[in-house]
Amino acid sequence: MIEKTGQLIAAFSFLAFVLNIPPSCYHIGKGNIPASSLILWLSYNNLTSFINALIWSGNDFYSSPNAPGYCDLTVRISTGSSTGKICCLACLIMNLYFIIDAEHNKFLDSGSKRRTYINLAICWLTPVCIMGTSLVVQSSRYVIVKYRGCVAPYSITYASVLLVTMWILIWSFVATVFATLTVWTYLRKRRDIKDILKCTNSGLNIRRFARLLIFSLLIMFVLCPFAIFNFVNDVREYGISSFSFSETHNELWNHIYKLEFGNYGLSSRIVDIVLSVITFMLFGMGTDAIEMYRKALIRIGFTSLRKTAPDVIAMSSEFKESRHSTRATQKTGQSEETANTTFEFSKYKGLFDPSASISLARTLSKSAVAYAETIVDPDDLDRCLGCTSESSLNLRFDFNVQRH
Repeated sequence: MIEKTGQLIAAFSFLAFVLNIPPSCYHIGKGNIPASSLILWLSYNNLTSFINALIWSGNDFYSSPNAPGYCDLTVRISTGSSTGKICCLACLIMNLYFIIDAEHNKFLDSGSKRRTYINLAICWLTPVCIMGTSLVVQSSRYVIVKYRGCVAPYSITYASVLLVTMWILIWSFVATVFATLTVWTYLRKRRDIKDILKCTNSGLNIRRFARLLIFSLLIMFVLCPFAIFNFVNDVREYGISSFSFSETHNELWNHIYKLEFGNYGLSSRIVDIVLSVITFMLFGMGTDAIEMYRKALIRIGFTSLRKTAPDVIAMSSEFKESRHSTRATQKTGQSEETANTTFEFSKYKGLFDPSASISLARTLSKSAVAYAETIVDPDDLDRCLGCTSESSLNLRFDFNVQRH
């Protein structure tokens, strides 16, 4: 039965592995070699930590399987893991520096093969070399540590420092130098960063650049001190004793040892889990990530998430004709604005002086004319025909022209 410590490690390692999937897909799709390589290293560490905690965390630890094929493979890859993460971090910060420095045109070209080769070399050349050269100083095929699983033990000699441990310190120094240059250049050109990102065709906007910079600095502040601490401890432990290949690769080299150190050595697992959570918070919750999730759900059958075009309102022919006639009326009204309009009420000529007529000579717009025609009701005038005298007729013409 798995102990509580093993259960916690397995649960959080699996969660961290799942959280790394969206950011890794995002950066692989963008062709960001340093960031995707770094996240792949974190994903690998979390996956092996999950599997190892399930196998070697029970009360029957000493009777658990040795898993020779699995351990041989994971030990080889894991020897380059620590250095690989630092190399990817240094390469990522170097890319950010070259972008905002804007003085390396050949490297900034998105289709440049030189840029691709340099990124691949920095991210993978040193870790792959360590995977091979670590066999020289490996004092046993592998050992199995409770909760941690398969681990490669190294001889306590200066050769282990030169072939394995020293590279972590070197790339930590490189990452620190580029981080300092990047922050300094950013502060110096902060007003022009937006234009620089556009001119360099980096494919980054302010938000993406800020996320990458924060991601790099956070990982550097975690990994570099941790790497330096491990280097100092290794130097103290290994010292400068001489190395002998025959003594290191003796007849007991293929013997598998099982060791139990309690919670000692689990700090590296915790660091990988924390960094995975930070990675997801920066790259798995943004608008780009949400759009990626939507497209993925559409591919697996959630077609309701597909964006639909806005409805186009069809215009009927009657509406078109009405609109054209309205425009024509407006033009006609404008041409008649200065017309001299005369109203004659000849029907009611007997009410007034025989020679009189109501004449309105005003400059009116057509809308005012239409309004004027409606304010005098003919029925009211008909009722007034029965009046006995003109003095009893009180007829008012009130033109209230409303101008808009």
